[in-house]
Amino acid sequence: MNLKSIWSTLEESSEILFGNYAFPAADKAAEELSLPANFYNWVMAIWLFDAESFTIAQYMRYFPYGLARVNDERLTIAVQQGYLASDGQGKYRATEIGRTSALRLMQAGDEVMAALTPMPKESLRALGNLLARISGAALDSPEPPAHVLIKAKLDLYQRAGAFAVFEGAIAHCLLLEGRRDDCYVATWSARGVEGHAWEALDFLSQNNALTFADLHEKLSRRGVTEEVHAGDVRELVRRGWAEESSGVVKATEAGKQVRAEVEAETERLFFASWSCLNESELEELASLASQLRDGLKKLEDK
Repeated sequence: MNLKSIWSTLEESSEILFGNYAFPAADKAAEELSLPANFYNWVMAIWLFDAESFTIAQYMRYFPYGLARVNDERLTIAVQQGYLASDGQGKYRATEIGRTSALRLMQAGDEVMAALTPMPKESLRALGNLLARISGAALDSPEPPAHVLIKAKLDLYQRAGAFAVFEGAIAHCLLLEGRRDDCYVATWSARGVEGHAWEALDFLSQNNALTFADLHEKLSRRGVTEEVHAGDVRELVRRGWAEESSGVVKATEAGKQVRAEVEAETERLFFASWSCLNESELEELASLASQLRDGLKKLEDK
């Protein structure tokens, strides 16, 4: 059974659901709440930490590709807006209005998705049960990799009642997305590079030669500065993973090989928990995943 194919089908369903329904519904709710721009910076923190205090270092365990300084600046703005509070010593926590607003955005997305009927409920329930077994096996698996995102997502979905939507199928799929991210971050981190440097290599490995200006532009959404990206390129060149000439940067074969090795190890770790299903159950999972995707595509066409 091709596990990568099954997972790709599930990811496709997730992209349809969130791209077409959940995120637009959350954006609409944010508009109704008059939330300021860039609200997802603090909303995601509240989703993952709830009422617990957290530091930037803890925040970056979930979001390891940006800069601590930039994240600190963004969360400080949320403090000024009243959605977070700061103890003045590097710790943040959600305010009541912050928690209420963040929960409302998630509920708005869940309400829209809950109204969809892409496949019969009994089929959704069967899909949810199979995915629950895999996510349960992942949560029970020994560390490393650490259960960072998958555990935070589990706590979030339990608080928000997300397992009631789509008979739990989507929530368990998202738990598995968290598991894959945990595996991926643990694997590239073992190479001893910063997240923003790894992201640069990842992007270069999937593209032809780029000017440094183009590379920085493509990766600047996280607030990483041009100076930091220039340092990343120098680090990649020093390691033999990239080469630069006349302002043009490209991944070397060695760099592409490193990325391929990280991807392969990530897949190995991620799919290990899928062994809790036998071959006939995996075939059922593949069929149900395809039914969900096809059902969602039909809804798109209406």
